[in-house]
Amino acid sequence: MLKMSEGHFQQSLIAMRQSWLRDYILRRLLYAVLIAWGVLTVTFILVRVGPTSPADKYLANVAARGQDVAQVTAAIEARYGLDRPIYEQYFSYVGSLLRGDWGWSLSTSMPVMKLLKTHWIYSFQLILLSSVFAALLGILIGIYSAVKQYSKTDYIATFLSFIGISIPNFWLGVMLILLFSVQFGLFKTYYDTGLPLFSLANLKQLVLPVITLGTGMLAGYVRYTRSAVLDNLRKEFVRTARAKGLPERTVIGKHVFRNAILPLITIIMFDLGSIVFGGAYLTEIIFGIPGLGRISFNAVFADDYAIVVAVTLISAFLVLIINLVTDITYTYLDPRVRYD
Repeated sequence: MLKMSEGHFQQSLIAMRQSWLRDYILRRLLYAVLIAWGVLTVTFILVRVGPTSPADKYLANVAARGQDVAQVTAAIEARYGLDRPIYEQYFSYVGSLLRGDWGWSLSTSMPVMKLLKTHWIYSFQLILLSSVFAALLGILIGIYSAVKQYSKTDYIATFLSFIGISIPNFWLGVMLILLFSVQFGLFKTYYDTGLPLFSLANLKQLVLPVITLGTGMLAGYVRYTRSAVLDNLRKEFVRTARAKGLPERTVIGKHVFRNAILPLITIIMFDLGSIVFGGAYLTEIIFGIPGLGRISFNAVFADDYAIVVAVTLISAFLVLIINLVTDITYTYLDPRVRYD
């Protein structure tokens, strides 16, 4: 009877936790939609308060053909609704967005949705490879540096991590191109879109971009991992595990790292959100990778409203989803964590 009661109690706790987690996820998704709507609204207004219209640059060569620029520009603006009041443009755009129509890109003469489907994979592979490179190598070096505290290896890792954190990634990218592409000819100076994605040849040309984007994160992970592991190595449960005769590899891997991983998840996810918004964009521009960052950069100078709004909205929503996944991961790794 006691065993049945204990089992029933555990099942009740599991059901309550699942119910709470479901309600929490739904509430956070609602917040994400509201924040994304705010980002959409602000971005939509900001890109339209400029002194120029996308039709101006779209028709820059009209004067050379002897046509009336003002007349043709007005016709283009009327065709795409750019001559209407901004609130009418806004409601029209939101309505089209809800129907799956992300607008038309004047600078590329193609639907924005088709443009996003073509270019998102280049950003995805760069962000994925850079994050994996930085996280795996940074955590391994950080653990080894903590275990070998005050050794020569520890001092070297600490020194290099400070340098890695201090170097701007755009400067590092230019230096890597000058050294390994121009000077030694080991890598191409441009990104070849004709190579199959995730093939060996394509991975080779991503080596320098991945190092550029991942170096700062790698250095940070070394510092955070070392600090977290050292903090746990001084705790009582580690001495107890060693007193039981457990191998040092088990003590570090099963007990120390398991407790040190929680704050690391916060840092890794935060960096992932940061590179979605900033670091990956700069890296794509430097190395000529045709990802979302590069097309949005070109769209800003072309006053291509539709692309700027779409990429900004996608980036913001990705950051919100990443934050939600981080919180959910917390609850699974540490059942004591609970969000109100």
